[in-house]
Amino acid sequence: MHFVFIYPSPGIFGGIETLLARMSRWLTRNGHQVTLLVETGGSWTEVLPPEARCITLGDRFRELYYYLHAGRLWNSLNLPPPDVIKSFDLPSSWMACQLAAWIGNGCKVIGGIYNPLVFKWYYSSNSLPRWDDNLLYLRNYLKRIPASARFFCGADQVEELEEIHRNQGLLWPIPIDTTQFEPAMRKPKWGRLVSIGRLSAMKEYNLYMIEVVKALRNKGLEVTWTVYGSGEYEKGMRERVKQEGLEQAVFIEGNVPYSRFWKVLEDAYVFVGMGTSILEAALFKVPNVNALAYDREGVTYGSVHQFPRGSIGPSIISPPKFKVVDEIERILRFSPMEYEAEVELVYQHVQDHAIDASMERFLEMVRQAEPIRTQKLVYLANYPLWVFRRLMKLLVRPRQTGHPVFGLPASPAAP
Repeated sequence: MHFVFIYPSPGIFGGIETLLARMSRWLTRNGHQVTLLVETGGSWTEVLPPEARCITLGDRFRELYYYLHAGRLWNSLNLPPPDVIKSFDLPSSWMACQLAAWIGNGCKVIGGIYNPLVFKWYYSSNSLPRWDDNLLYLRNYLKRIPASARFFCGADQVEELEEIHRNQGLLWPIPIDTTQFEPAMRKPKWGRLVSIGRLSAMKEYNLYMIEVVKALRNKGLEVTWTVYGSGEYEKGMRERVKQEGLEQAVFIEGNVPYSRFWKVLEDAYVFVGMGTSILEAALFKVPNVNALAYDREGVTYGSVHQFPRGSIGPSIISPPKFKVVDEIERILRFSPMEYEAEVELVYQHVQDHAIDASMERFLEMVRQAEPIRTQKLVYLANYPLWVFRRLMKLLVRPRQTGHPVFGLPASPAAP
């Protein structure tokens, strides 16, 4: 099959870029054709397999938002017709539907969503003005992409869609390719806590973990915390570490090459993090505590084995019951036998994410997905709406979205 992936990548090596690379490698290795249409290239494209064709469109990427422009752009690329067009966020699902309508060969469209709070916050219909293009993308997603073609990586995202819009989607175990990591051997050192990830918005656990280390050491537990990553929080973290006198207990080590992920976890006793990194740690048999997006209070649902099977995160039907500091202490106080039981528990729980199992499931879900409901007049309506939006932007102050605050109602400021 020929897969076309569409994503407005900002050009950084983030989680979705990692997913694009993994999927492309597996699909091309198994005889499929992959073409990527992205906005910005950069170092992340170097990890794509040579068999995948990556087209960096730059300023021309904007043409994919408009039906006739998108059609002319597609024709200019001289690509074979796709069997599947897959998007990786809400705007690119609009692009995928338009291209499928233009190409007209009955190709499948798979609308992937891989971030939390998409419907509650970033694309909240309660706060989007009627002329906002994001409202157009949201309505298209809800009305024209069937439930069987909506793929999510977390149970929380499926539940959010159901809660906000009374619509359904499917949970797909996001793939983890352990062959990318340098060879490593587990030799856990008691008390060594490790985190890996950017030091910026969504990853607020980096802020409260300094207090967690302080609290554990005050209990006589001589722990250390090593965090690999960089970002806007780094300066404040370093200042806080110095203020608390924890220079010999907290180490901020900067970015680490992705291939060395397992290498820096060789002697980790507990991993603290979220997203794909906690799944990757579990596949390396590291007990872990899940941090919640945007949370500054240090609450948690516990370890990955508390997640629904195949989910990158916990169910949000009920609130978190535990504290990160208590869950870390629980693991630290395990007997050797209890620790090994926890190791096996997290390892077995994430087996659905092993890349062969995950991608075989992906192909099965694609085959079962229903066709989208195209409506070309809706796509053409984006042209007069473009004029109206430009006028309204002159008359109305821009909508301030920002990032959500954990524990507060998830609804961005209205215009």
